[in-house]
Amino acid sequence: AEGGKKLIQVVDDGCGMTGQDLPLAFKRHATSKIKNLKDLDNISSLGFRGEALPSIASVSIVEVKTRHKDDTIGSFLRLEGGAMVAQKHTAYNKGTSLSIQNLFYNTPARRKFLKSDTAENQRIIATIKKFVLARPDISFELWMDGKSFFNFKKGTLKERIGDVFGHDVVREMIEVDHALAGARIAGFISPPSMKRKSRSHQHLFLNNRPIQDRSLAYAVYQGYGETLKEGEHPLFVLNLTIDPTLVDVNIHPTKMQVRFSNERSLYYMFLNSVSRALNNSGALPRISLEGSAQAFAAVPITPAPAGAKKKKDPVPEAGLKKNQQQLSLAWFNDSTRDRATSPVTGSNAVNDHNRFWQLQRTYILSEIKSGLVIIDQHLAHARILYEATLTKLTGGQTGYGQKLLFPQKITLALDDFLVFKDINNHLEKIGFMIRVFSGNTIVIEEMPVDVKIGRESQILLDIIDFYKNTPHGQYDPTEKIAAAFAFKNAYKAGEVLSEAQMHALVDQLFACATPFFAPNGRPAVISMSMEDLKARFR
Repeated sequence: AEGGKKLIQVVDDGCGMTGQDLPLAFKRHATSKIKNLKDLDNISSLGFRGEALPSIASVSIVEVKTRHKDDTIGSFLRLEGGAMVAQKHTAYNKGTSLSIQNLFYNTPARRKFLKSDTAENQRIIATIKKFVLARPDISFELWMDGKSFFNFKKGTLKERIGDVFGHDVVREMIEVDHALAGARIAGFISPPSMKRKSRSHQHLFLNNRPIQDRSLAYAVYQGYGETLKEGEHPLFVLNLTIDPTLVDVNIHPTKMQVRFSNERSLYYMFLNSVSRALNNSGALPRISLEGSAQAFAAVPITPAPAGAKKKKDPVPEAGLKKNQQQLSLAWFNDSTRDRATSPVTGSNAVNDHNRFWQLQRTYILSEIKSGLVIIDQHLAHARILYEATLTKLTGGQTGYGQKLLFPQKITLALDDFLVFKDINNHLEKIGFMIRVFSGNTIVIEEMPVDVKIGRESQILLDIIDFYKNTPHGQYDPTEKIAAAFAFKNAYKAGEVLSEAQMHALVDQLFACATPFFAPNGRPAVISMSMEDLKARFR
């Protein structure tokens, strides 16, 4: 309740605790996981230091009800600020119920640094999601603020991935199952065509416990070869089963970071397992050279005469479009060209009648009176969309939406759905019309008119990723939505723009309130004076 600030309650139907063990569980460094020193080299449990329960009890009000499977009556314990105030017998089913109330009630300085309820709920879901995926053989149910958020029944890992990521996603996932020298990697990965803009859908497990390991995650990326571009991230849920004596889990208090005795071997095992699974599924492109030798042999090769000069291939300029013709130095010497400057920025403005060139499908170049101007097409377009979207969100103006001929149904991941509920009102002002179908499944009925065709569902996922992973404080919520929509819908590096599109982009850019910088503060426009250019050739 209230993002965990008012109440966090965990209920299980496990073996429970005895009345004698219950108060000991809240003693510092007391644990039932370690019996002798040898157990430190063979740890398979999530915790073993005896620190979590005493720490949380010291800053909250804790109530525990439990009954051991062999007992006929249960036990109750209440602690306030770490001090035990009540202990008694009580009727209870087999298992344990632990409730944490009024978190940081006795340390208000700590409490004020907690985030909003929505942000804390996102963190809670991100944590629970790890355990849900690690143990598909256990049922999980989550309630938030008095409402059931999900209820997952035990089943297979593939079924659990469908519950968490969406059944549309799991249908395309590729199974990985590879064993070597006592180690086994099992789970699912996405095909190269299914990727996200964040790593929030990547999960590594060691003996069914969540871990973070940059080396193994990098090996997964390497298994995809060249099929992923920069900023594209695959989805994967992979569990490594290995002898616990080959792993040191006692290097970080959260137990999320571990150290392997054979890390290099595991790196190549992950790489090969992913690459093999992608190849076997046909997800990676195959290049067949069959018949190539005969094709090349059939081409007659005539040696050039001795002393003959090598000719360059002719360039058919007449057949090119206007904006694709070779840049001619004579253009710069044309004294009849109109040198009138734009009134926006005076002598350094882009000339109204200048032509534009696209460099590497990323930058727009043009001559200005003082030299050369270079515009980043992605950042410039992001600035344009950002200011237009911000006007809709803050000025009471609702963006125009276009109805989709076939509404698109999407099943969102749990944390994505929570973000969607938080930002849906803002999305409606931009031009989206989205309704909840059932559970965490939504239906997109209308999209903003300036969304590119074919990206209707992907643009929503990109906005959610941007909103979820942008640090708090960099933007306020309204600016965050505007920036998310702008960056994810702007021209990308590598997109070909016509000369008309480049002219329109520049005109709209210099009509912005802040044309020279993108929403994230990066420069969108730079210029080089003639003096700077001349200095380069000295």
